[in-house]
Order: sequence, then structure tokens, then C-alpha cells
Amino acid sequence: MESRVSFAAVGAFVILLTTALVAGFLWLSSGKYYRKTYDTYQTYLAESVAGLNPSSSVLYRGVNVGRVRAIALAPDNVELVQLTLDIERGTPVKEDTIATLQTQGLTGIAVVELTSGHRESPPLQARPGEPYPVITAGESLYSRLETSIPTLLASLNRTSESLNALLDDEN
Repeated sequence: MESRVSFAAVGAFVILLTTALVAGFLWLSSGKYYRKTYDTYQTYLAESVAGLNPSSSVLYRGVNVGRVRAIALAPDNVELVQLTLDIERGTPVKEDTIATLQTQGLTGIAVVELTSGHRESPPLQARPGEPYPVITAGESLYSRLETSIPTLLASLNRTSESLNALLDDEN
């Protein structure tokens, strides 16, 4: 009562089933970025982009509207970091739109945050000689803190010295 099992048939069935599962997974998961149309923009940051990676999110007032396509040093100025952004078509990127580097939570994952000023501003267009429109960059919170904390510490030091002079033994 031995049943004869064809190992070649079992192997072919396993390979066929695995291929079907992988193809089904790819078919169901594909299209996240392919169903939407993206416009390409660039921005130039004068600060460190630590924590920012290609495929990091681009947010417009907190809403995910795209991703970072590429990060490189600016070809004509090594003090700037050039970011190439893919932003969903229809996102209101205007001439007064500002791109800033933000970190999310305690993890330090960086994203590019876009903010816009006026509703009446014209849409951002590429200037002659530029491949993509360039979004103006703003300072991140860390950059602003880095420049203001030394001033604050110097002010606290002067206040402390004045207080020590006021509360001197002679007074």
C-alpha cells in the first residue's frame, strides 16, 4: 500500500505556489506611487540634513504629499544641500511656498515640511536654465535654536554677573 509520490510534481507545485504568492503580493502592494502623478521640484538647504533619506516624506501642512527623490551637494555651491522632491500633482506649490527640515518625534526621522503663504500667489514655475522649479528654503527649528541659544546664554551670564554685583558683601 505504498503511494507513489512524484517529487518533481511536488517541487513544481511548491515553486508555482510561491511564484503565485509573490506575484499576488507585488500586484496588491504596487501602485502606491504609480497611481498618482508627481511633479518634480528642488530646494537647497544651507544646513545639515542628518536623518533625511531618499524616500523620506514631504509634508504640506502636515499632510503627506510626496517623497524625497534624491539628496546631493549642490553642484555649484558645496555649502548647500540639493534636495529633489516628488510632490503630488495638484498640491498648491506657490512662489511663496517655503520648505523646511523638520524632525518627527523622538526618533529623529526627518521630513521636508512645505508651508505656503497666500492663496493668491502664482504657482511656482521653473526659471529659464533650471530643470525644475526651486522652492525657497527656510531655517529649521534646530537651526534657529542653534543661533539663538548662544545669545540667550550670554544674556543669562550678564544677568548673573549683575545680580552677583548687586548682592555683593558691600551691598
